[in-house]
Amino acid sequence: MTVLGCSGSYAAAGESCSGYLVRSEATTLWVDCGPGTFANLQSHVPLETVDALLVSHHHPDHCAELPVIYNAAKWYMGLESMRVLATEGVREVTEVYGDSSDLFGWEMVKDSSEARIGDIDVLFSRTDHPVETLAMRFECDGKSIVYTSDTGRGWALSALSRDVGRPSPDLVVGEGTLLHATDSPEIPHVSAAWLAADANDVGARQLVVTHVPPGSDPQDHLAEAGEVFDGDVAVARTGATFWA
Repeated sequence: MTVLGCSGSYAAAGESCSGYLVRSEATTLWVDCGPGTFANLQSHVPLETVDALLVSHHHPDHCAELPVIYNAAKWYMGLESMRVLATEGVREVTEVYGDSSDLFGWEMVKDSSEARIGDIDVLFSRTDHPVETLAMRFECDGKSIVYTSDTGRGWALSALSRDVGRPSPDLVVGEGTLLHATDSPEIPHVSAAWLAADANDVGARQLVVTHVPPGSDPQDHLAEAGEVFDGDVAVARTGATFWA
């Protein structure tokens, strides 16, 4: 998984919002497309090599590049179709700008949906967030990556592991938006320490803390997660690649 952007809620100066590349030897997936991620994508792969775009929810820091992608692909790159797996809300907010079905092959996904894209299997789970939001588990050749997207405390990583008979994830890329000083059950996000404890609970081997908001020091989030997590822990940074 390569980080295309990792700022939480809005982009810090010189940064981008949520976006990730998930790649196997045969398949390339673009997961979430927050503002700024399209520019960063092009530093790694051409848009036409992306096998599918997966969007977790319709908050703009996770999906706002979609109308821009449409314009680029349709009018400048000459692409005929793009496979897009997303919630109904994502399609609704995108099509405020006009019908996109002449390019986007929309596939509506929800809690417990499954998909096969190239050689990667994807399982979706609805998280605890104010709008329909889907965490994702990616599996290929016996390896797995779980991406939490955004969630509050009412969802756990077990929904994409032991609750569905799946083994422990090799890599968890999870939101750790809050710190001890800002943590509150009233906020629809979790802390780095909460994420780390949840990753321990499912036996994850590696943890990457992401969705750190501007003004909060990523090293503080790393330190709090590191005090709790039993395996290798890192904080996301744009351009970094992590291996399952």
